[in-house]
Amino acid sequence: MWHLSGCPYRAPRWERAVRRVLEGIGDGLALEIGSGNRRLARNVVNLDIELFPNVDVVADGARLPFKDETFDAVICEAVLEHVPEPHLIVEEIRRVLKKGGYACAAVPFIQGFHASPGDYRRFTAAGLERLFEGFERVEGGPCVGPASALHWVFREFIGIALSFGSFWLGKAISLAVGWLTFPIVALDPLLLKLPNSHIICSAVYFIGRKR
Repeated sequence: MWHLSGCPYRAPRWERAVRRVLEGIGDGLALEIGSGNRRLARNVVNLDIELFPNVDVVADGARLPFKDETFDAVICEAVLEHVPEPHLIVEEIRRVLKKGGYACAAVPFIQGFHASPGDYRRFTAAGLERLFEGFERVEGGPCVGPASALHWVFREFIGIALSFGSFWLGKAISLAVGWLTFPIVALDPLLLKLPNSHIICSAVYFIGRKR
């Protein structure tokens, strides 16, 4: 799930894919990079750059403090856009995964700027697959649809246009407009069924196996 100024954007396709991976590894060990304060399952090690509740390890995802081939799966949701060199994270994911282990990543495509602490890039579905080149593709594509992309851009546009240059006024207006127009997001489940939804989707995902 993505949040910005209090408006959530669900990614059920991504959430189901991660659940299938966790069910598939059974009692195997998984790692979530950038977990925040959530815990997906008891066998998931939570890693973040800050000590949130439920965080087990505080570390940089580009320098994971684990031995080679430790995990059966690594999950990385809404993180790679916030790091200066995402390829370093991917190489660390590859290193700590066992052979046949799963790499699971979700990133934004059409979304507003949201620094946490930085915000450096966006990915197409093809661009994300290229980043994980060398992994065997299991599944991937858009996971937050065009309606969410339109909604996010529209509410931020209105916020900026009516802000008189004030960042916080703009965010307050964006939040109000976002909740008033949020029903449009309900179109996403239908739009994501279309083969060309990736053209203007809000976020994409990739599930791959280490060869």
